[in-house]
Amino acid sequence: MGAVRRYGQACPLATAMDVLGERWTVLILRELLLGPKRFTGILGRMPSIGPNRLTDRLRTLHAIGVISKTGPASEYALTDFGEELRVPVIGLGLWGLGLMSNGVDLPAARTDMVALCMTVAIAPGRLAGLALECDVDAGERFSMTVGDGALRVRSAPSPASSPTTVACDAGTFIALSLGNEKPSAATASGRLAVNGDIEAVNHLFEAFAEAARRLTTDRSA
Repeated sequence: MGAVRRYGQACPLATAMDVLGERWTVLILRELLLGPKRFTGILGRMPSIGPNRLTDRLRTLHAIGVISKTGPASEYALTDFGEELRVPVIGLGLWGLGLMSNGVDLPAARTDMVALCMTVAIAPGRLAGLALECDVDAGERFSMTVGDGALRVRSAPSPASSPTTVACDAGTFIALSLGNEKPSAATASGRLAVNGDIEAVNHLFEAFAEAARRLTTDRSA
C-alpha cells in the first residue's frame, strides 16, 4: 500500500478511493467480475496498462484482501470482500452509459460487459422462476446462467453438460438487449441462432430490454 497516493482524509469514501482511484484498478475489477483470470488474461484485455503496472495494481488489491491468487493455473479471483464491489462497480458502468452521447461503438463493443451490466439493471424478481444455462458467441464468448431469480455472467463456458447456445454478431446482441429488435425477427433473418431453450432466451432478452427502457426513461425524466 506504500505506493498508493492517499487523500489523507478520515472518510470512508476517501479511503475507498485511495485504492479504487488509481488508474486501471476499477477495470481490473471489471474483468474479475466475469470470473477468475490469469495474469495474461487480464493483460490481454487492457494491454495499454503494461505488465509492470498491472503487477503493481494486483499486488495492492491482494494486499488489502480484495483478490486472491489460487488454483493450479494461478488465477486471480475476487474474495468475498472483493465481491462486495460487484454492485457498485457495475453501477458505475450503468451510469457511464449516460455519458456515451454518441451511442455504443458496435465494432468495439464488448457484449459480455453489456450482459454483466444487466445483472444489476434487471428489476428484482423479473427472472423469478426462470432457469437457463447458456453459452454465448456474440463477438465475445461468455456464459449466462439464470437461477434463483438472478443472472450470472462469466467469461468461462457454462458448466452444464448441454447448455443452450446463442450465436449472433455484437450489433444484434446489443439491439436485442436494448429492445431495438425482437429475438423472433433476428432469428427469422438468420442473424440470431439459438440451440436449446429458445423460450428462456427470449424471456431473458425481454428482461434486458425492459431494464434498458427503464434506464433510458429514468434519465430522460
